[in-house]
Amino acid sequence: MTPEEILKITLPRERWLVQDFLPNDYMVIIAGEAGAGKSVLMYNLAYAVAGGRAFLGHPTLTARVLYFDEENALPDLKTYNEWAYYGHGAPKLEGLNDRLRIEHFGLGRAWPLNMRKAIEAHHPDLIIIDTASSSFSLKDENDNAEASRVIHTLRTLKPAGASMVVLKHEREPSEFRGRSIRGAKVWLGAFDLVLYHRIAPRAKRRKDGLRKTILEPGKVRGNLITVQCVILDPAFTSTEPKGLILQAEPFVREDE
Repeated sequence: MTPEEILKITLPRERWLVQDFLPNDYMVIIAGEAGAGKSVLMYNLAYAVAGGRAFLGHPTLTARVLYFDEENALPDLKTYNEWAYYGHGAPKLEGLNDRLRIEHFGLGRAWPLNMRKAIEAHHPDLIIIDTASSSFSLKDENDNAEASRVIHTLRTLKPAGASMVVLKHEREPSEFRGRSIRGAKVWLGAFDLVLYHRIAPRAKRRKDGLRKTILEPGKVRGNLITVQCVILDPAFTSTEPKGLILQAEPFVREDE
């Protein structure tokens, strides 16, 4: 393209899967601190989008979701799904069965082929991969060249207009380096949005086993200034089977 052609390009307005939180056609990293509950958070997102329910107080666009779970054993997977389903008010299963598909330990060494088959069968608007280290058979988590190959493959697999969320582990933060992901840094440069999910300062586990966490943006592409830092206060429903409700409030970091 010539400079004149580039300058005349009119970019489309952001369309949101989750208003002011997750746009369409984005590559997103959720970097979770150990024990923060990133899988619990992502199953909550999956059921919200597939069921057309609010996520952290934000309206969602009812859409098709494909969740690759290569991290959680079956008992945990069942528990997280129950919490999300009943926490969102037990939406009709007829619609959920059509819009939400969960692939459990289905990738293996031939993960690009198996992922492509699942994507072509389900036609998702949102793809969640839990987690990078267990899904892509990485030989060296710190190898930027290997990470680049994986990212290139993901971009070829992602349907046009769909968003893809990849879960990674957060690197142990330090006073000098701040927050970052564990492993190859090329992930940060290749993705549009990076969110860190961490345990809130001085948050101890309550008697119900839950505690407050924080979800804060790191890298943000474009004009997504509406993606704000929030504190998540989880609570179980009072009825059985129990569901998990995530209340979100704006949070100002102590360094600000």
